[in-house]
This record gives sequence, C-alpha cells and structure tokens, in this order.
Amino acid sequence: MAKKTSIHICAAKYGAEKHNRREKEMKHVHPEYSNLNKSWEAEDFKSVADEIRKAKERYSSHHFCRKAKLDENGKQLTTLAYDKKTVDPIVDPKTGLQKVVPEWELDLSKPKKMPKNAEPVREGVAVITENTTMEQMKTLANQIEQRWDIKTKAIYAHLDEGHEHLVTDKDHQQGKYLDSAEGSTIFLWNHHAHYVFDWTDHETGQCINLNRHDMSELQDMLANTLKMERGKKSDKKWRDAHTFKAEQEAIRAKEVAEYTERKKAEVKQIQKNIEASNSKLTKLQEAIDELLSATSVPEEELEAVPFAEMTFSFQGSKEPLTVKDLINMTLSRLDREISTPIPILKREEWQKERNAKAKEIVTTLQSQLLSVSKLHKKKINDVGKKMYLDVKRKIALAAKTDKENMALRQRISELDERAVAREKAKTQIAEQKAREQTMRAEKAEKQVEESVKRLSMMERFISQAGATEAFVNWSNLYGLVEEAAKALVTWALSKKLVFTNKDERTIGQGIVAKCQLEGLNPSDENNRQKAAKGIADIADSIVGEISQFKWDIALRRMDQLASEMSMSDNNCLLIKGSTSKRGLG
Repeated sequence: MAKKTSIHICAAKYGAEKHNRREKEMKHVHPEYSNLNKSWEAEDFKSVADEIRKAKERYSSHHFCRKAKLDENGKQLTTLAYDKKTVDPIVDPKTGLQKVVPEWELDLSKPKKMPKNAEPVREGVAVITENTTMEQMKTLANQIEQRWDIKTKAIYAHLDEGHEHLVTDKDHQQGKYLDSAEGSTIFLWNHHAHYVFDWTDHETGQCINLNRHDMSELQDMLANTLKMERGKKSDKKWRDAHTFKAEQEAIRAKEVAEYTERKKAEVKQIQKNIEASNSKLTKLQEAIDELLSATSVPEEELEAVPFAEMTFSFQGSKEPLTVKDLINMTLSRLDREISTPIPILKREEWQKERNAKAKEIVTTLQSQLLSVSKLHKKKINDVGKKMYLDVKRKIALAAKTDKENMALRQRISELDERAVAREKAKTQIAEQKAREQTMRAEKAEKQVEESVKRLSMMERFISQAGATEAFVNWSNLYGLVEEAAKALVTWALSKKLVFTNKDERTIGQGIVAKCQLEGLNPSDENNRQKAAKGIADIADSIVGEISQFKWDIALRRMDQLASEMSMSDNNCLLIKGSTSKRGLG
C-alpha cells in the first residue's frame, strides 16, 4: 500500500529558516542523517523576515489613504450619486432630489500599512517518502504557481527526523509492524518537506484567498505529483508542533505502561503453569516408578509350589534347573518385553504385540511346568494366570502413562525457563521505555504549566495596569476591536443614517480597547482619534465593495463618536451631545 500524503499550510514564523537549514539543534533531529536532506531556495530568498518586509512594501505601494478632491479655489468637488449595481440615481427621500456626494482622490503621500492579521508569507509542510525527488517537489511548486499564482521561495526536504516506538500486542492486533517482534523497539521516520510560499498578489499587494475547494484540489495535486496516496479528509483541529508532540509523548507513555502491566501478568501466569505442570509431572513419575518396581507376582504366591526346589533339565540345557529358576527366567523375559520402547505411532499395535508375547511366554512356562509335574497342574495354572493378568495391567498402564507423559513434556518444553527469561527481558525493556516516555510526558506537561503560569502573570499585570475596570480581561481586547470593525462595516453597508445605541456601544468599546492595546489613555480625545483610525484600517480590509461616499460617512460618524466620548467620575465612558447621555460601560 502506498504511503499517504497531505500538506498543511499556516503562517510562516520569523526565523523558520534556521530550523529548515538545520542552523539550530532540536531533540527530534538526528544529525547523523542530515546529509540526506535536500533543499532549494530562490535566488532572491534570504529569510522569512525579508519576504514579509517585501510583501509589506508591495502592499504600501498599491494602497494609499484618500483625500478630498479640490477645485482651483480649494473647495471640495462633488458629483451626483448613483447606485453601483443598478446605476440608478440615488434620491434623497426627504427632498426628492438626487443626492450629491463629495469626490475623493488618492493621497500618494500617505501609503497604507498592511493589516496586522495578514499572512503574506506562509509555510506548507507536506508528507513525503525517502524516494521523493527534488524534481517532483519543484513540479508541485510550478503547478501551484500556474493554478493560483502563488510563488514558492524555498523547499526543504527533511529526512533526518523521527522517534522510537515500542511494538505492543495492540499494534499487531491492528495489523501494524507485523515484521517486528512484540516488545521490540523500532524507529519511525518522519519524512516531510517544508514549502515557503509568497502568498500575495504582486499586482494588488493583497494576500491570495483559497477556499475549501481550492485546498482540496491542492491535496489532490500533491498526491498525484508525488505518486502517493491521498490522505483522508478530517475535521480534526490542527495543533502546533509542540502541542502535538507533547500529546503524543503522553499517549505513548500510557500505552507502554499498559503493555508492561499486561506482560507482567502473562509472566506470572506462565510461572504458575510451570509450577503446576512440574507438580503433575512429579506425581506421574512417582506413579510410573511404583508401577515399574512391581515387575512380578508376590513371592509368597510363588512359594505355594511345593516342588520349587526340584531340579530338571531340558533338551539343550547344560546345567540342571529348578522350578524357581524356570520362573525367574520367565519373569526376566517378561520384563524385557515390557521395557521394549513404545513407538510414537501405532501404540495399540504395540500393546497387542506385548500382550501376545506375554501370553506366549507364560504359555511356554505352563507347558514346561506341566512337563515337570502333572500333579501340580492346578496350582501352576493359577500362578500363570496371575502373572499374565498382572503383566497385562502393567502394559496398559504403561502405554497410557507414556502418552500423558509425552503431552506433558511437550507442554513443559513450550514453557521452559528460557521462555520465562525472554518474557522477563521484554518486560524490563517495556518498563524502561515506560519510564522514559513518562519522563518526556512530565517534561512536556511542565512546559505547558510554565506557559500557562506566564500567561496568568501577564493577565494579572494587565489587570493592575488597566485604565478602567471595564477592560480587565486582556485576552478580550482584541475581540472588542474586531467586533467594532465588524459593526462599522455592517453599519456602512446598511441604509441607516446614524449609529444605534448598540452600534455606539460596540464601536465605543472597540475604541477604548484599541487605546488599551496601544498603551494610550482613552480619556484623551487625540488618543481616541488614533484608536478610531486603527479600527478604520481593519474595517477597510474586510469591507469589500462599497461606495466611497457611504464609506466616508461611516468614517466621519466614527470620528464624531470618538470626539463625543468622555470619561465620567466613576470611570464610565459617555457620549456627549444628546439630551440623555448613553454610557458605554
């Protein structure tokens, strides 16, 4: 299966080229493999900071403030107002006459600054493989420029980043890392490439906007160009690298700890199984020894033959024999038959053959004894019968015991001491990895706690140094400024002639918040005018299409609001010029 790829794009950070060029050390970078990295930079590329500076200069060269267009006598020129969409005259409902609007022209001596929230230089991180070539990455850059006019300033392929991973049983259950043994440590590479983009339109100086469909098309373009599988669409919120790595360290530490506990439990269970098997084997061995020790009928039963000491000889025998010697010889032959090795297969045939041999030996003994004395036939038959039944029982028990013993030995061989040693070794490795992962996770948590602590200290400082009690929450000041800019745009696009109470409250709060952010005293009118101008710049970047006359009226209304605001005795900002003063909080 081909490796999946994707690209994530965000605002480029100042000094990002130091990491990309490997000019500073990082924990997850392995310098012994840095020689495998690849890079390409445009001839005019120096740094991210330099690219941002050039983008701001381009913006200022295309965007200027406006000024009134004057005639020869210094009087502002006017023109009839027309609707931009319908081109119909705009009539004043009170007078019934066509409205007259002032004319404006660009003030080339006052260039505009790029909005603070603009992202003119952006960085994209794409997943690649070790076989991805620089030609493929340049091809992708050319396709992006042809499709959206977004220029690539630098490309850095990093093949020296990665981390260690402990293979657990859960990985195997999910079909991962099947080539690696459970409990082993493998190294997972993080091959990726950094793209530095100039995200501005050089003709207008503004940032280029891509919608969701454009970004999806970019993902398809990446997978096709690099010959990789496209990643799946996801709604997960993107997190910065440091936060993501801290979370992954904590997850890995938890997984390793759980794996260690499972291995410990398995080792304990194996030890219990071995002890139980050894106990069972000991009992079986004692039973076998006891069975094999009883190789004959009790001697007192054999002594029942009264002519045990009688001597006789058979044809071919050199020395005379007694009945007792004859019986001992028979017992010896029976023992040899019993001790014949039991084959792994054909156990029943072996048992039948031993029974037949035993019967033959006993029958021979009976014949010999009968030939010695027919008078003791009954007693001899009884002795032979007892010996035959005893041996038959021994043979059956030996066959059954040997079968159980072989199964038990096979089980014990699977659970030998070396298996336990291997499991213990795996457990020790897992415990070591768990400690390392836990230490990393704790370190990451401490870093987060320190960041939160510093943020809390900053908020307390701002709380103590604030101008009024209405703006004690520093983190909300930016939101108030944005809400004010949005309210100004909404009013400008409407048909209202004056601000409503809600508009005055929202824009007034934004002016005060802007003063707080810029370190200005909101009780001073000049400072409020400066703050109002900053909000106007933000609103101008998001207003879209609007008539110049309508926009001028909106700006003039906000200037009037900034002038009419005043500070009361109880630190409450009010608006002058009305019969009932309205507080802004």
